[in-house]
Amino acid sequence: MHHNYLTVETGVNTGVAAITVCDGNNRIILDGGANNRVTPAYIERFREEILSASAVMLQLEIPLVSVYKTIELAMGKVPIFLNPAPAIPLDEALLRGVDYFTPNEIECKLYTNVTVLNTEDAFAALNRLREKGIRYPLITLGEKGVVYFNGTENVYKEGRKVNAVDTTAAGDTFSGTLAAMITAGKTMDEAVDIAQHASAISVTRLGAQDSIPYLSEL
Repeated sequence: MHHNYLTVETGVNTGVAAITVCDGNNRIILDGGANNRVTPAYIERFREEILSASAVMLQLEIPLVSVYKTIELAMGKVPIFLNPAPAIPLDEALLRGVDYFTPNEIECKLYTNVTVLNTEDAFAALNRLREKGIRYPLITLGEKGVVYFNGTENVYKEGRKVNAVDTTAAGDTFSGTLAAMITAGKTMDEAVDIAQHASAISVTRLGAQDSIPYLSEL
C-alpha cells in the first residue's frame, strides 16, 4: 500500500540549492526553505513508517536535531545510512548508531582529523570512523575511487575513467545507490561496485537530479 508522505508547508518555499560549476567541480549555496520545517515533532509523526522501513537514509540538509531524532528512533532497528553533507560536526554518541557513513575525502577530515592524500591515509580514516562505532564507513575519493570497510577488511577500489563535466550529486548518487543495493540484498562489495558505476555515469552529465541514472542504465 502506497501512502504519500510529502506534506505542503504553508508560508515557506521549497528549499533551493544554487550550484556553480567550474572545471567539473561544484560549489553549492543552500537555502533550506521547507527542509527546515522537518522538526523532531514531524519525524515523530512518521515513527511507525520509519520503524517498518528497510533502511533510513539521512543527510544534513534538515535540522540537525531531526537527524538525531531519526537516529535515536531507528538505531539498532533499521539500517541507517548517513551521507554527512554538507559536513557539520556531529554528536559522537549518535555516530555510534550509524551503520553506513559516506563522507567524501574533504568531509571525512572533519570527523577523523585525517588529511586523506593516499590509500594509507584513507584506511587510517576508516579505522578512526570504526573506532567511533560506525559499522561500515566508506570514503569517496572523487576520480580516485573509494575506500570502505566491507565487514572484514578495508578495501580500495579505483575510480572509473570518465569525462567528468559536473560532479554535482555524485555523492548523493553513490550514497543512494549503495543504500538501494544493500537493501536489495547485495554484498557490500557488489553494492559499492554498482554505486561507483552509477556515480561515474552521473558526473558525465550536467545537473543534479537530471544526472542520476535509472537502474536500467546500470
